[in-house]
Amino acid sequence: MTATTVTPTRRVSPAHTPAQTVLLHLLPGAAAFAAYVGLLPLAHQLGLPSVAVLATVGLLVIAPVQLGLLRAHRRRRPDEPAVMLRARLPLPRLLGWAGLEVALAGIAFLATAPLKRLLQASVFAWWPDAWAVRDGTETGYSDTALIVTAALLLAGTVLVAPVVEELYFRGYLLPRMPRQLGRWTPPAHVALFAAYHLSTPWLIPTRILAVLPLAYIALRTRDVRVGIVAHVLLNTTDLILLLVYLHTR
Repeated sequence: MTATTVTPTRRVSPAHTPAQTVLLHLLPGAAAFAAYVGLLPLAHQLGLPSVAVLATVGLLVIAPVQLGLLRAHRRRRPDEPAVMLRARLPLPRLLGWAGLEVALAGIAFLATAPLKRLLQASVFAWWPDAWAVRDGTETGYSDTALIVTAALLLAGTVLVAPVVEELYFRGYLLPRMPRQLGRWTPPAHVALFAAYHLSTPWLIPTRILAVLPLAYIALRTRDVRVGIVAHVLLNTTDLILLLVYLHTR
């Protein structure tokens, strides 16, 4: 009698329908954009830049909505984990993959900067100036306002939103994309993720190029933490720029 080796089977989650996929990708973005536009007048009254509103939306809208959808899934399917990419890479490999994504995303943002400006000046020239995302490095904001903004960025944009977004988008939605997409699954997922950021539509091509490698990395490694680490590091850029500006002005 010969011994046989049993290879563990990879758990395959039930796929969403195309309509479910579009709705679950874009619904949180619509809620976040509505909150962003609604809170902008209050931020103006308080003397805060609009990036502080985005950070607040990350705390008060994005995290509760996406975590609520994950909880709803667990209630409907208690025998199936909501987050499917549950592998645990060794720390050096985890950091290596995350570092690769950060580098590729940085290249994408730099390479597409002229395209972003072109889209802002042409396709989205109609976009209301009141909705523009201002990072706080313009003149006219007090030190107190910038310190408050930095605190909100740390809490919402750096620590909370990227963690929840990666659990939701890469951990929950990506493994459940419609099976008929086949090899187009990562591009379709990333295009919907880019469109989810309704407050900066001119960055859709940039985000597609920046996040596409992460979708492939997530499917290859099966470890959602790679995206969490990379996303946190990328979102830290705005906070660092604001702190440098506050220190040197």
